[in-house]
Formats: sequence, structure tokens, C-alpha cells
Amino acid sequence: MKITFICGVFPPEPAPSGVMATQLGKRLADDGHDVTIITGFPNRPAGILYPDYRMKLWSKIRTAEGYTVIRCASWFIGKKRRVLRRILENISFGISSACAVWLTGRPDVLIIESWPFFATQIPASLATFWATPFLYYVKDVYPESAEVAGILSADGILSRLLRIWDRHLCRRSYRVVVISNSMRDLLVAGRNLPLDRFVVIPDWLDTASFPVWRGNNAWRISNGIDPSSCLALFAGTLGHISGADVLVKVAQLLRQENAVIVCVGDGVLKQSMTIEADRLCLENIRFLPFQPGERVPEIQGAADVALLTMRPNASDASVPSKLISYFAAAKAVICAANPNSAVAHAVSEANAGVVVPPGDPRAIADAVLRLARCPDLAREFGQNGRSYFERHYTLDRAHIQFREILVELEDRTSLAQRASKSMGLLAPRIGIPKGD
Repeated sequence: MKITFICGVFPPEPAPSGVMATQLGKRLADDGHDVTIITGFPNRPAGILYPDYRMKLWSKIRTAEGYTVIRCASWFIGKKRRVLRRILENISFGISSACAVWLTGRPDVLIIESWPFFATQIPASLATFWATPFLYYVKDVYPESAEVAGILSADGILSRLLRIWDRHLCRRSYRVVVISNSMRDLLVAGRNLPLDRFVVIPDWLDTASFPVWRGNNAWRISNGIDPSSCLALFAGTLGHISGADVLVKVAQLLRQENAVIVCVGDGVLKQSMTIEADRLCLENIRFLPFQPGERVPEIQGAADVALLTMRPNASDASVPSKLISYFAAAKAVICAANPNSAVAHAVSEANAGVVVPPGDPRAIADAVLRLARCPDLAREFGQNGRSYFERHYTLDRAHIQFREILVELEDRTSLAQRASKSMGLLAPRIGIPKGD
């Protein structure tokens, strides 16, 4: 099959969804498919073009992994990430990615994993024009995520209109791919759509590239962290939904303990967290930028416990991929989230850590101290998490699920073509199911 995959972020940008796109592209190419990944020029998280790249309207390369990458120009969010710049990025990437699809020719299936709504709508409209099936690949649910962040009012006219818009996209897609059962249930209820419209394919890691780290304390020493201290690691985007700003208060509570919090990542909360930590003269909280992918197992392996925080009012509109890397690293997880959330459910089901109330610095600090004083329990939690990861969150599992969708599409296309030939008609393309 000819498969075109639109991905809003892509390496060398550090976002996990881009790394997953490269892995999926390679696997599908290995299956014999003609795979093209369409993305933008790298600029995230800082919002400026990476130094090794030059902005063009169009850039095309054939990778050693067997798939083609096309980069197309779009507006950048910039360092201050203004709302207007986000909208311009969204619209411009929707237009440029759709043009790239047009120039490369009609695919057999289009996978769209980009930002809502224009960046998804514009290439989806092209797929509809061609009667080409597309998969709407959802990793953050909007407008719900914007409502949680306080950007939109849940009862506002704009939110209601965006839900109608998103429902229309879901109905037109061949399948809506979501990353958790709770996200599926949220969309089923919020978009009034049948359950069979959705396929749950959790995010993943490649077990071959993420072994459990068994090395020494070199990373700790190189960053001036005492090997005897309890290192609590937050690794991921410091965004509004993460609620990571609570960690400054946690550090304040732990300042007399032999414990240090390390936040690896970037995001809109990072600057305010850094300023507040400096104001409080906290030496037991560190901030590091995103690290190269090949160093992630070592960095996470250096931690004693892993921190996952969410805003108290966060829904399952977004599921942080950091949880999967914590499980893969075999680290005990302190999950500060709503007990009914997908992340809390996963931690509890895996018996991979402790769940505490979101936004409660005392509860988080007490959990850090408890696990620091019970290293055997922390190791047991970590081993349980690794086992859960190997059962639920591997690249092999995701590849099988995507392959099943593609086989189903091929079978339906072949059946329709044979039926049309027997009737002496032109073979139609299997495209967009009508929904309810």
C-alpha cells in the first residue's frame, strides 16, 4: 500500500510522538509498504529553526530505514508561543502538508497525527475529495485539553463549536486511533459516536532501544548529584496540564532531606518554576533541557523514583507518554493525579508505584520519603512497571495493531473492486464510512 503519514512533530525534535512516527514508518516500510512521512521543519520546543536546517518550501529525503520524509514550510510558534502564532502555525501547516500530499499523489491511506483543527481538517478534506480513507490519530483531545488549561470555557460557544467540528472529523475518518481506553470513552460520550468508530493503540517504546539501565552513577556525578541522595525525576513537557509547578513546593518541603528533584524537559511552566525556585533559594531542585534520546535510559536509570504530576482538574484528554518510559526504566512511579484517570489506573493496575492526590505537595513529598526509606519496595514497584510495559506498551504490539487496520482496509478495497468488476462498473475506492 501507499501510506502517507502526516506528523506535526518529528526528530530531531524531542517529542515522543515524533520518535514513534519514525519507528512506525520503519516497521511499515519493512512490511513492504511505500511510506511517506510529511512533517514541518524542526523548531520545537523553542519555536525557532534548528541550526542545521534551512527553511524551504519543500525538502525531501529518502531515509536509510526505507521511508521518505518530506518537510514543508509553516509558521513557527516562536519563543513566546503566542496564541496567534499557534493559530498561524496550525493553519499554515495544514495547508503546506495538504499540498505535500497532493504533490506526492493520492495514497491508499492517509494517517493524520497533527494539531487540531486546521492542521487536521485541511488534509482530511483532501482525502475526502479523493475518496481516500484516512485515520484520525488523536493524542490530545481538543477542546477538552484547552479547557483544562484554562484557555477555553467548557460552556462557551467556541468550545461547543469545536466539539461539533471534531465530531465531524471523527465521523469522516475510517477509524479514530486513540491512545487509551479512557480517551476513547471521553470521545464516545463527548462526540456521541459509536464505540466501533475507535481503535485504542497506546503509545509505545521500542524495547530494543530502551533497556533497563544497569550502569554506574556517571550521570549523577557529572551533574553534581550526590549518589547517596534520593533522586526524584520528572521527565517530560512542563506544560499546563502537567501541573508540574507543584514540584517547587515539594522541593521546599524536602529541603532538609537527602533528596533532590530533577526536572528534565521544557514547557510553558519552566520559567516560572525556575524563578520561584531561585526566589526560595532551593538547591534541591534542578532544571535540565530535553536530553538526546539515546541518553534517556541512562538518565531515567539514575533516578530512584519517577514523578508524574497532573493538574487537579485534568481529564483524560491527554495521557502523558512519560509514564511509559517510567515503566520501561523499571522505576517506581509517584503519580499525583485524579484516582479515576488513565494514568492512575495504569499505575495501580501494574502495582508500579503509589497514587496520591493531584496538586498536593505534602502527599508527594511523603511518597518520595517513603520510597527512599524502602528501597526494596521501590525496586519491586519498578520491576512490576517493566513487566506491565512489556505486556502493553511495546512497539511490537502497536505495529501489529496498525497492521491489522491496514489489512482490513486492503481486504475491503479488494472486495469492493471485485464486486464492481462483476457488475461491469468502475471500481470505487473504499473511503469514508458514513457513521451514525
